[in-house]
Amino acid sequence: MTTHNRVYKAAACVLVPGLVLVSACTPKNSAVPQPKPSQTSSASPPSTSTDPSSSIRSAYQEFWQVAAAIDKQPESEWQTRMSAVAADPQLRRTVQGLGLLREQSVVLYGSTTARITNVELAGDRATVQDCQDGSKAGQADAKTGKPKTVGVARNPVTATMQRGTDGRWRVSDVVFGGGACR
Repeated sequence: MTTHNRVYKAAACVLVPGLVLVSACTPKNSAVPQPKPSQTSSASPPSTSTDPSSSIRSAYQEFWQVAAAIDKQPESEWQTRMSAVAADPQLRRTVQGLGLLREQSVVLYGSTTARITNVELAGDRATVQDCQDGSKAGQADAKTGKPKTVGVARNPVTATMQRGTDGRWRVSDVVFGGGACR
């Protein structure tokens, strides 16, 4: 596969609902270094709520907020800023996807709205089910600002959350189920 085809394939997978989440689309032969999860961040500290579901929901929503605006930041800050809300492999996929978009003069616009339908906790891992509204987000031409894509209003998303050694929940995997949620 040529570099151009690999970039095109990954960019096609870089997904909408507008945000960079190369979920299961990263080329298998990609030589991207594996970053170490950050133990400190400028993001808000973990919630002290006795209900872990509340902390998980907040961390999930924060992931989407950071992801929506990250491409407006200098490329040198992407890894650090995203590591506050994401862990590998999603952290690596997101940063790599942002680079591919930038190479193709594509930017993100808008934001998604999480509509969490379920949270399942299993120790230091959790699964979040979301019927995300991405209808006001997508990818746009970096020069003209003209939208190239737009998300859908009822997009089924399953995210795996991982609690780090610092106690913070981070998104470690995002899967878009396709179709529409109920």
